[in-house]
Amino acid sequence: MNKFEKAQQILQSLNVDGWLIFCTEDNDINSRYLLGVGSHAPHFIYIASDGMHKVLPAVMEANMVKNSLKKKGVDAEIIPFKTLGELAEHLKPIIDKSKIALNFGENLLQVDGTGFADYIPVGIYTALQRLAPNTEFISAAPIIYELRSVKSSEQLDDLRNVCKATMEILETIPDVVKVGMTEKEVMANLECKYLKLGKSSFPAIVAAGKNSADPHHNSSPEKIKLGPLLIDTGLIIDEMCSDITWTFWVGKNPPDDFISAYNALFDAKEIANKYYVANNPCNLPAKKCREHLEKVGFDHEKLFFHGLGHSLGFEVHGVGPRISWKVPDTDILEENMVYTNEPGLYWIGKWGIRLEDNVIIKKEKCEQVTEVPKEPILI
Repeated sequence: MNKFEKAQQILQSLNVDGWLIFCTEDNDINSRYLLGVGSHAPHFIYIASDGMHKVLPAVMEANMVKNSLKKKGVDAEIIPFKTLGELAEHLKPIIDKSKIALNFGENLLQVDGTGFADYIPVGIYTALQRLAPNTEFISAAPIIYELRSVKSSEQLDDLRNVCKATMEILETIPDVVKVGMTEKEVMANLECKYLKLGKSSFPAIVAAGKNSADPHHNSSPEKIKLGPLLIDTGLIIDEMCSDITWTFWVGKNPPDDFISAYNALFDAKEIANKYYVANNPCNLPAKKCREHLEKVGFDHEKLFFHGLGHSLGFEVHGVGPRISWKVPDTDILEENMVYTNEPGLYWIGKWGIRLEDNVIIKKEKCEQVTEVPKEPILI
């Protein structure tokens, strides 16, 4: 079953006539997810509950879209347009329905918000309302969640493949990094290797010294010195992203406090893995992780100031609830969801450590797809 067919089934179960996606310049990841190709000019995708699917691309991209959908076995009418006036005329009869889903989120500032669905520009939304004043437009969040949160067997095989490739590249880091190189040079080395296989799933974080205490540090021209080197990086080859963090030590003799923190995080991560299990609440792995850190003497509330994990999929922060000790018990893990497990300890102005693996949720125990080194690798 292709993605259009699966989305069609979801629409039928929700009693919704269709799902309309607008995208320009890759502003909605669901376009690339459905089409299998990046269509940069303005375009619409309409998935219909009756199977009469349509894609409205600019003329210059129509053949590219047609060929991509053919490869994926998608039966959809391609309706090219040359002007915005033409586009509006094509759209009007398509969306003149009772109920159409659009990609907007709801309750975005609440814990149960659906920000993962929030893509459509306000101007396009109001234009559609004028074009189809009798149509009820609803959020596509339930469609996106069901379509993308639980992964297919093909996607899980893709994940295993991309994670293996990423780890093989990370294993070359000790042969690449030299004192005096810049963070950006290390980042460029990684991403050049990725381009031979696919592309980076996000800009690599290469954080040396005190920069490793900033979880989302932007790789900089700063030179690498003796001390910690945190690398958070990922690759996408087909449809699944990897997202892995290893923390190295540049030099021969890491201090005891670094070794102690590294060991505590590794053990906490392993403990958390035991609770990445289907039907567990999403807060349980995080609670168990933090319980261990507290037990071995680390102030997790002060030193570990982000969630334990996030969903992983076609984009690096995928569709699914967060793994955090602060999310409600109603957020539940499901079999074949994919997550990161990434505890960290950070001393601002000094250094930080994060260890991140990728796991597949299973019924009895998770499948750990990546393996952070049990002991820090010395460079």
